[in-house]
This record gives sequence, C-alpha cells and structure tokens, in this order.
Amino acid sequence: MGVKTLTKKSFKVIGEILEIGLIVFALSWFCQVYWLGFAKVEDNAMLPTLEYNDRVLINKYFNKNKDLARGDIVLISAADKQQKVLKRIIGLEGETIEIRNGFIYVNGEPLYEPYAYTPVTLQLLPIRIPPGHVFVLNDDRTKITDSRLMGNIPLTHLHGKAVLTYWPWLNIKLL
Repeated sequence: MGVKTLTKKSFKVIGEILEIGLIVFALSWFCQVYWLGFAKVEDNAMLPTLEYNDRVLINKYFNKNKDLARGDIVLISAADKQQKVLKRIIGLEGETIEIRNGFIYVNGEPLYEPYAYTPVTLQLLPIRIPPGHVFVLNDDRTKITDSRLMGNIPLTHLHGKAVLTYWPWLNIKLL
C-alpha cells in the first residue's frame, strides 16, 4: 500500500511540473512573438551607441503612429528584406529633411545630435517624408546603408523599438 501511494504522489508531482513547464513555455513564446524580441548588432554602423556583437532587447508592442519619436532606435527590414538592422529615426512623416554643410536640418532647423559619431559627409537635397514613413540614419554617418541609400522607410517595415543593450554585461544600458 505504501508503494502505491508513493507512485500516485510521484505522478501528481510530475504532472504539476509538466503543467508549470507548459505554462512557462507558452508565456515565453507569446512574449517573444508579440511583445519582446532580441537583435544582434551585425556591424559598426551604429557606433558609438551600439557596437558590433551587442545584443539588444526590442519592444515589439508599440503604436507605430503614436509611439515613435526622433532619436528612437528601431529595428527595420533591410533593403533586401532578408536581414533586420538597427537604425536611428531622424525624421517623421510630414517633415522635411536636408543635409548640408555636414549638418542635418529638420524643417529648416538644425538638428542637435549628441549620438552622431562622425559628421555627415554627403549632401542631401530637401526631401519631404510621406505619410506612413520615417527617415533613418546610422549613428556612424560614414556608413550610408540607411535612408540616404534605401529611401524613406515604410512604417510596415518597422519591427520594434530598441529598449536596452543586455550583452556584453559591461555595456548594459537603456537606449
């Protein structure tokens, strides 16, 4: 009788552990698919803010029409749509962006950019950002794999906003 009681208790404990494991798996899957994501920095285009091989936590749950601001770092589909890359929002829909004499102008006003690594080396004639789009740049302005090359980015190509770097441990910071 003692052996049967022990077996029933063992099955009950195993069943509870499996139930907890299933709940944890379902919650983590839901969070990763709909709420949080992760990105790895694959190049040095976002220096000095993000370095090669930094790992970044991405907030996928945001309103693309209301929660975007100039200076936000976002995860977007690259031009080839095979890769996702991190870029900084410089211009929002309806604004006019211009690059002249090494400075960025938004609606004719110079933009203060403490995060920019190098001065802009290219000139860009004024362009108006259409509705449903943003204008993004790298922090290292010598790398032109951004809106200067790809054009304005549709909001549908945004996959999330960068929240913080979590790896390497010495570089943990809010973005």
